[in-house]
Amino acid sequence: MARTYGSGVYAIYYHGDHPAYAAVSGTETPIYVGKADPKSADARTSREQGPQLYSRLVDHRRMIKTVGGYAADQGLPHSLKVDDFTCHRLVCATNAQLVAERHLIRTFRPIWNNEMGICWGISKHGDAATTRANKRSPWDVMHPGRNWAMAESLEDKMSPDVITTRIAEHFAANPPHRSRARIVRGFLSDFAQNAAMTPSEVVDDDDAVAATVSGELPPTE
Repeated sequence: MARTYGSGVYAIYYHGDHPAYAAVSGTETPIYVGKADPKSADARTSREQGPQLYSRLVDHRRMIKTVGGYAADQGLPHSLKVDDFTCHRLVCATNAQLVAERHLIRTFRPIWNNEMGICWGISKHGDAATTRANKRSPWDVMHPGRNWAMAESLEDKMSPDVITTRIAEHFAANPPHRSRARIVRGFLSDFAQNAAMTPSEVVDDDDAVAATVSGELPPTE
């Protein structure tokens, strides 16, 4: 993965053989999408934003390597492998990543995103001392191996069977996208707005319209 500057959004795609993700494997629907905020809130160039996207993706890769290595060492079936993942990233103007991430989540409903409430947790880095009572995330239940998530004192947020059932239900209700062209058309349609007014909405007095928009009273004779 090439090291680059810039903040923005990214999408991670799965191409492996894990049975829980069979429906999404090799499709145009990412398994996870996210954003990377710039180092400076007023950054104007990708260099000023810093290597944020790159760093975020490297962190995800490290997590996948960790749990994949643990699964291989323990002889667990269907381990995650870095080679089974690809990603797309887009460097955005500062703050554009906020809207872009929301739109990607709304469009693709990625199974690893917190918003789906099913298999979240890849982005966790352990809990602070004040929140150690938190339960083991579904992602760590499905993919054990991160040391801090292996503590015996932690309870599973959900059982593996419940998680896999909810994943299957999710894909049944939200079939993964398989046509990139259709996705592009959908994006264009979502961002386009019909600005035309119906005949009943047309007002001949332009000054009155402008005054309504600005909150001012229209001029009187």
